[in-house]
Amino acid sequence: MIISYLKMAFRSFGKHKLHTTLNILGLSIGLAASILVALYAIHESGYDHFQPNANNTYRMVFHDNQSGNEYLLSTPKAYDKIKKTSGVEAVFYLLKTKMFTDDKIKLEEQYHQLSANYAVTDNIRDFIALNVISGDLKQSLTQPNYIALSHSEALKLFGDINVVGQTLLRAKTNKRLTIGAVFEDLSANSHFQFSSLTSFAPYKNVRGNVVHAYVRASENADVSNVASSITKLIADIWQWRDNYYYLQPLKSIHLGANFNNDMKPGGSEKTVTISIMLSLLLLLISCFNYINMSIAQAGARAKEVGVRKVLGANKLQLILQFLAESIIVVLFATLFATLIACALVEVFLPSFNQLVGREILMNGWLQFLLPISIGVLFIGILSGLYPALFIASFNVKRVLSGDFKRGKTATRVRKSLMVCQCALSISLIIAVLSLSQQLNLLNNLPVNYQKSQRLVITDAPSNKLYDINDLSIYQSLLNLPSVSVVTPSDFYLTDSSNAGFFIDSIAGVESSNTSMAYGGVGFDAVAALGLELIAGRDFSTQYQSDWYNREALTASIIIPESSLKLTGYATADEAIGKTWIFSAGPAAKVSGKIVGVIKDVKVGSVRHTGAPLVFVCGLPIGGVYSLVIKTNEPITFEVKADIANLVGEKLNMSPVEIQTVSANYAKLYFEESRLVSMVTVFCYLAIFLTCIGMFGLAVFSAQLSSKEVAIRKVIGASSISIITLLSKESLALVIFGIVIAFPLSYFLIDSWLNNFNVRITQSALVYVVASLAVMAVTQLTIFMVAYRTANIRPASVLRSE
Repeated sequence: MIISYLKMAFRSFGKHKLHTTLNILGLSIGLAASILVALYAIHESGYDHFQPNANNTYRMVFHDNQSGNEYLLSTPKAYDKIKKTSGVEAVFYLLKTKMFTDDKIKLEEQYHQLSANYAVTDNIRDFIALNVISGDLKQSLTQPNYIALSHSEALKLFGDINVVGQTLLRAKTNKRLTIGAVFEDLSANSHFQFSSLTSFAPYKNVRGNVVHAYVRASENADVSNVASSITKLIADIWQWRDNYYYLQPLKSIHLGANFNNDMKPGGSEKTVTISIMLSLLLLLISCFNYINMSIAQAGARAKEVGVRKVLGANKLQLILQFLAESIIVVLFATLFATLIACALVEVFLPSFNQLVGREILMNGWLQFLLPISIGVLFIGILSGLYPALFIASFNVKRVLSGDFKRGKTATRVRKSLMVCQCALSISLIIAVLSLSQQLNLLNNLPVNYQKSQRLVITDAPSNKLYDINDLSIYQSLLNLPSVSVVTPSDFYLTDSSNAGFFIDSIAGVESSNTSMAYGGVGFDAVAALGLELIAGRDFSTQYQSDWYNREALTASIIIPESSLKLTGYATADEAIGKTWIFSAGPAAKVSGKIVGVIKDVKVGSVRHTGAPLVFVCGLPIGGVYSLVIKTNEPITFEVKADIANLVGEKLNMSPVEIQTVSANYAKLYFEESRLVSMVTVFCYLAIFLTCIGMFGLAVFSAQLSSKEVAIRKVIGASSISIITLLSKESLALVIFGIVIAFPLSYFLIDSWLNNFNVRITQSALVYVVASLAVMAVTQLTIFMVAYRTANIRPASVLRSE
């Protein structure tokens, strides 16, 4: 019997080639998108699941109640106390060493920058799955002046991985670093990112919140109680009350809250969820097409069903036959989809990875064999069940007597599904346009600094940038015709400043618990960064006293407009010349004279609120040292090359990494940009599938109406009137789709926009454009079929009559 069903299915496919082709094509697109998105979702949700004791490992996150900000970094001083906390089995610390030392090394008279060197506690392998290729990792992390290199870092420096026992020289101190171990590169689906490791011992007593801290909780420990205990003991160290720590599960870090101090950019749970929903929508539209075209084709198979019933076939047998046909169609579609996905792997993998921003390796198809098999069965039943029930319920007498007419229920189902398809297509277009508008708003926000014609040279040596007795690097750069202004910076404008400081007193009046974000810069900072000055002046070489004086503990400062209210000044002009006493990093009780007031600078992303940023001349504490250069002309390869050559020579840097502020700012909203790109791709596919459905239904409708059209032409109807008649139904369906799409889209998009502090107001024009676009595309599809039908010679249709 099964063989008979298969034979009949293949005969039906051969007889209705257009129907079968459209179904397989539509389902193939939906399934291919689902397979690719499934691989992406598996990759994203699998970050750090393979780490040792991943279920009981947590990252410490600090919440500052005063500013509302959250930070990853904790204090090294608490290590021993946290280890003794009830419910804690182990503690692991990582510290980025370039916050305190120059990570430039010397090898065979060549200078190199360690890519990402971290000082770590020696229990690293209890927290990170690290495979050691050669050497003794434990020794490298317990002995002074030892270092462990990753596979890629060893290749970069030596061109070989057999380097255990060889030495490197620290460029700044000439201290030897012996290579004690080489380990495999970290897995791509881990939030950890480092290329070399050294001992944590020299940094155990460093002041400030500078370490990434992880704890492994006991099996039955109450995580909230552990976090409260950690908060209490660190509060005792720093003497604060309202702030607190919470523990973020290791497995949720990648898709959880992203922080500016993350080792590498995280993902977005919302992006993954939206991708899955969009792929399911495509699959749903494909199933709608199958159901619609099966119902529309039912009339052509009515007599077949009638004859089968006369010969003894019961309803169950007919249902099984048509379900079998449906599953076979889906099976072919799945095979075709798999081929498409394989082709995407081979041909379009770089494009797909660029779209999702990941390096996904699409191998191991056997792991998807069971899910795909279940999917084939489920989709086959889902898309074929109603058509099978509908066809199997035909009345034998009416069918064989030629009095068969389609039921109203089937027509309603078919029209309802088409309305849903149109609504989904319109909603996707609205989403694409709204997301694009929000992204455009974010890219053009008034951040109160200039992004164009600004270069940033990262990882520069602090001793060369902040030495008041040797500012030759600045003069050399200014001698280049392409350079206008230069200043040093201990933070990045596009990366929220983590360094902060407390104001001890303002104009002689003691100030308690007033903290602000800190920016250590140099002369001409306002001009170089493109800040907007409200009152006062820029830091200037004409006022040498602006620069931080180590002996006198004095420096000039430029404050933001929002700090005026916090510090009690009525106007910006009133603040000029006043003095703040503050403590920042290693410098205590510094006397800061206000020489300028600027509009508040928005550092980092608008998703995060930040404390007001104060600029201090000549005193860096941030731990990241860079040169910010304003150019006189558009940034070209030649301009970058001239600057890189000069900086490399003057500061002994190799290589010299040059970034643009505009590109760094765009990276802040990479997740939103990626989401727009993905929704756009899915939108095009959804519209294409809707057009396939419209086209298929139009063809069937035209075939059913062919005699009616011929008679109308005989009695004098024009082609235009016939085209209008055939197109009228589809236009009504699109209008119903619009009515459904508008409120649904508004609610969902408004919910997404609420994630931003600054957001667009949804535009009515977007909704109109989306509606007209779908209306135009569907009507054009219907028009092509209607035009062909309207121009068929009546004699060729009515010949049998």
